[in-house]
Amino acid sequence: MTDPVRLAQELVRIPSPSGTEGDLAEYILRVLTPFGDVERGPLGSVVARISRGNGPTVMLEGHLDTVPGGDEDAWTRGLFTGEIAEGRLWGRGAVDMKGSIASQIAAATAKEIQGTLLLVYVPYEEIVEGVVLARVLDQVGKPDLVVLGEPTDLRLGIGHRGRAVVRLEVRGRAAHAAMPHLGDNAIVRMIETLPLTFDTLLPDDPLLGEETATLVGIGTPSGGPVVPETCWVLIDRRISRDETPESVLAAYEGLEAEARLERVELVAYTGEKFGAECFFPAWWMNPEHPWVVRAWEGLGSPPMRILRFSTDGVESYARRGIPTVVYGPGDETLAHQADENVLLADLERAANVYRRLLRSLLVPGAREAHPAPAARREERRGSGRRRR
Repeated sequence: MTDPVRLAQELVRIPSPSGTEGDLAEYILRVLTPFGDVERGPLGSVVARISRGNGPTVMLEGHLDTVPGGDEDAWTRGLFTGEIAEGRLWGRGAVDMKGSIASQIAAATAKEIQGTLLLVYVPYEEIVEGVVLARVLDQVGKPDLVVLGEPTDLRLGIGHRGRAVVRLEVRGRAAHAAMPHLGDNAIVRMIETLPLTFDTLLPDDPLLGEETATLVGIGTPSGGPVVPETCWVLIDRRISRDETPESVLAAYEGLEAEARLERVELVAYTGEKFGAECFFPAWWMNPEHPWVVRAWEGLGSPPMRILRFSTDGVESYARRGIPTVVYGPGDETLAHQADENVLLADLERAANVYRRLLRSLLVPGAREAHPAPAARREERRGSGRRRR
C-alpha cells in the first residue's frame, strides 16, 4: 500500500490555492495512472476509475485547492515545506485536505475489492463547493455512495448547514475628498446599515444547529481622493435546510441597501471559464439510511457528527440525493489557519480504515444494504469527541 504520510508530504509541498491547482492535479494523475483509468476531467478535476468485476460503485472524493497561505510570518513552520515534526505533518492543506487525499489514494491501491471505485479530486471547492463535482457527476453518472474526505477527526459526518453569500450594496454620492460635504459617503451609510443586518434572530435547525452570519468582505470602487459613491459587503450565512435563495434575501428587506446573492466568475487552471451563484443548500443523511449504516460499519463504527463547515455534499446529496458521508483525518479547527497540521498517526489510521471500508463495500451484492440492528442504533447515538 502507498505510504500515506510520504504522499501527503509531497502533496503539501505543491501549492494549490484555488485556481492554481494544475501542478497538484498533474502529480496526482501520475500517481494514479498505474492503478486504473485516469483522466483530467471537467474544469481540471482528476477522475480515476478502478473497476474489478461486478459490484457497486463507490466514489472517494476530495478537493485539490486550499485557501491562500496568508501572512507567512504568522507561520512558525514553512507554508509549503511539508515539515514533519512532533508527530505531525505541517503546512497549508495538511488538514484541509491533502492528508485525506493521500489516505484515500493509499487505500485505493489495495486490490481486495470487487466493483467500481471512483477517485475524484476537484478544484475550486473552497470558493464554490459542489460546482465542479456537479460537472464530474454529469460525466461519470451516479455512484451508489459518495465518501467525502474532509477532516472529521476520524468521525462520520452525516450533514451540515448550507452556505449563502449575500452581497449588500449601498449608494451615496461622489465628491472630492477635500470637499466631503458635497458628497454622501457610502462607507458611512454602510456603517449605519450594518448593525441592522444582525438584528434579526436567525433560524435554528433542530438537527444542524443555529444559523450564523459573518462579514467576509468589504470594499468600494473608489480610487484616489474621492468620496465613494458605493460600498459593498459580503455576508457569509450558514443556513438551515428550510432556507431558499428567496428566504435568505428576505432577511434584508427594508434596509437602505440592495441585497442579492453573490455571483462569481472563475477561470480554472485549464483556462476554462465558469460561473456560479453562491447558494449551497444544507443536507442531512438519516443515520438509518442503509448506505450510512454500511459506511458506519465499514469504518469501524465511529461516532457520528454534524459538520460546522460546508462540503461538496451540497451537490451529491442536497441536490442529487446520492447517499453521502464525510470521513477524514485531522481536526478541522486547524484548517484555514497558520501552522495547519495533521497527526501522522491519523493519516495512517485513516488509510487503513478507508481500506477496510472499501473491502466491506466493494463486494458482490453490496447494493443490498441493510438497516442497523437495534443495539447498534443505540450505540451509534453516542457522538462524543474522540480522545487522543
